[in-house]
Amino acid sequence: MSLVYRSILPGLVGTVLFFSACRNNTGKQVAQQHGDTSHVAVDTLSPKINALTTRINTNAADADAYWNRGKLEVLQKNPAPALADFTQAVKIDSTKDSYYNSLADLDFIMGHTREAKVAFEKCVSLNPTNTEALLKLGEIYFYVKKYKEAMELSDKALKVNNHLAKAYFMKGLVFLEIHDTAKAISSMQTATEQNSSYFDAYIQLGLIYSRKGDVHAVDYFNSALNIDPRSAEPYYDKGMFYQQGQDYPKALDAYNQLLVVDSNYKFAHYNIGYIDYLQNNFSDAIKHFSKAIRTDSTYTMAYFARGNCYEQLKEFKEASDDYAHAMAQKPDSKEFKDAYNRVRAKIHK
Repeated sequence: MSLVYRSILPGLVGTVLFFSACRNNTGKQVAQQHGDTSHVAVDTLSPKINALTTRINTNAADADAYWNRGKLEVLQKNPAPALADFTQAVKIDSTKDSYYNSLADLDFIMGHTREAKVAFEKCVSLNPTNTEALLKLGEIYFYVKKYKEAMELSDKALKVNNHLAKAYFMKGLVFLEIHDTAKAISSMQTATEQNSSYFDAYIQLGLIYSRKGDVHAVDYFNSALNIDPRSAEPYYDKGMFYQQGQDYPKALDAYNQLLVVDSNYKFAHYNIGYIDYLQNNFSDAIKHFSKAIRTDSTYTMAYFARGNCYEQLKEFKEASDDYAHAMAQKPDSKEFKDAYNRVRAKIHK
């Protein structure tokens, strides 16, 4: 029976690209598209928005006022009115690529992928040297698995500026998807050469080398940690590398460091429990599987794994309860049903 939780390379579909949508809430995503706004106090924005509203009331054809008000609304984490303002700006003046770029950014972040594509295409048609729009349009093509188009847009951006780390990163992702690992490595390494703080490129390089079982993976994960020591991801990926290589002490060290950063990281608790299980430390394993369950009460595999530990300890009632939880969440699993029936038979002996 398999209990291990294995790291999965991010789907490479809108998860590790330029928007980092999986890591932030919507408001924070929006703010990040327009620079670091951590120093901007929301209450200082309202007077500026009011002043722009007065401009618009005086001249309803003032496209720039709509655009600037939209940007402030983004900073206020109000995407809906910002989107309305950007839309109005491009209706009034359809010649400004900057307007379309802001509109497309916000559409993409709000999940309006089709509208974002149209807006980025308009942006690029107005300004073929807008590398930001080229690369984000390439991201959308990548998202729908049109890798040839994504690669072509990355190359167009590099013709404008051959030092664009994001373009090399995109090419690396495409090469990964078409299973050209050597070129993927080369492109990701070039991305880090152009931007030594490119966290996601180091993560991808680490994952590539992990799949090869190459210890250089750890170097890349450590490089990512040097950039962001509060990120759980590199610790987890490093732990998985050691775990898959059966170097359990180092795996445990990585997971425990991760839990200092994020004490509720359920997969770290689960994998520590799994390592304890492999070493027949069933009571310790139960503690960690229980922590994973407290973090996520729907964590099916944690119930099943804890049930297996209880079964090993001949605590069949507890095992039965956990197998029942797992079975309720995944009723089609023959493995879960067999385990449940097995311990129920032992209870009734």
